[in-house]
Amino acid sequence: MKICPITELQTKELLGFGGEVRYSITSFGKQSIIALEDSFDEFSKTDQFIENRYLIAGAILNHQLRNGESDGIAYYSIGIEWEEKLSRIIYPKTPKDKMDNLLKTLYQMQRYDGEEINLMGYAASFAFLSQHFFKNSSEYHFYFRLLQSENLIDPTKTFSSRFTLKGLNYYSIITESGRLSNKCFVAMAFSDETKEIREAIREALKVTGFDPIIIDEQHIDSHKTINDAIIAELKGAKFCIADFTMQREGVYFESGFALGQGKPVIYCCRNDHFKKSHFDTKHFAHILYDTPSELKESLINKINAWIK
Repeated sequence: MKICPITELQTKELLGFGGEVRYSITSFGKQSIIALEDSFDEFSKTDQFIENRYLIAGAILNHQLRNGESDGIAYYSIGIEWEEKLSRIIYPKTPKDKMDNLLKTLYQMQRYDGEEINLMGYAASFAFLSQHFFKNSSEYHFYFRLLQSENLIDPTKTFSSRFTLKGLNYYSIITESGRLSNKCFVAMAFSDETKEIREAIREALKVTGFDPIIIDEQHIDSHKTINDAIIAELKGAKFCIADFTMQREGVYFESGFALGQGKPVIYCCRNDHFKKSHFDTKHFAHILYDTPSELKESLINKINAWIK
């Protein structure tokens, strides 16, 4: 196999197991491993696959719904079960989100402010279009011209992009707000008693395509205090999960800061600790659970329904 039947990227064949076909692909410097199950041939002929292949490709290229990950390499097993996973793919749905998502890529392609980026061939690349969840090149061109009409990129360019001052300032604003982030700040008590809760939250975020920011796992620059790091990470996150099990004061501060920034906050607490919750937060809807597995499933459903 030389071309991936999902992303249309070139492949590097790997040793498969049983009847599966396994290979790796690389996009924008990120490697993924894909295993096509025996049921993939059946799935690839369904209307679900044909109509939504760009969404499946986009999910893979954005490292959503991965089966696992090792050393930064995501692993996907593709078969008929992806019919169910289609509803869990998170992608930009509003015109503004689609425009901002394309702007983010164009910004990351430049090596310095003001560099002119050659875009010849990108509109014809299924992988590039899918990575941005565009159905076709016409949709890409529409949003490219929209960026130009808003004077965020040079309106005189046809097959290249160059940021304007307005575009650079606009990108800084949306980046600092966390709107383009795929990260979730996790506010919780860190103790032996909450280790399984931490892993349940981590697994729920992995399934839904988000990366957890857990502050005691972060490398903090020597010139920063831990408070500086917490505030910076909260500002850059898309949303916050706040678990009030053990009722740590820091969780109240971090969730309150996130709420003040206008970010979605998912509140949760183990049932036996909820009665101790402070009245300031007790009236918010909480995910209440008895076991980590209950928390994981409830979080997956909440994130898929609430975080866009």
